[in-house]
Amino acid sequence: MFYEQELASFADLMKRLRVLDQDSGVRLVGGSARRSFLVFVTRFGPRYTVMTYTMNKVGIPGRKLESIEFGTLKGLEGTLRKFVPGRLRAWVY
Repeated sequence: MFYEQELASFADLMKRLRVLDQDSGVRLVGGSARRSFLVFVTRFGPRYTVMTYTMNKVGIPGRKLESIEFGTLKGLEGTLRKFVPGRLRAWVY
């Protein structure tokens, strides 16, 4: 069964990332001035992995742009704040 819950705030996002299971993840819609992209966050042990993908007009992931690993939640938070400059659109699965 597939389960997904929308996150309402950045504080809620960080709370959920602190306790993220290894079989869970977070999907965010990020963006820059020119285009939107998808951001996926997963966790394995103490390390977090952030993967960014291009996104087509209906929200389907396209080409992988980059993959970054973090050993701390603080480093992850700073990067996510740069990826999501405006209103948060995120879901935990």
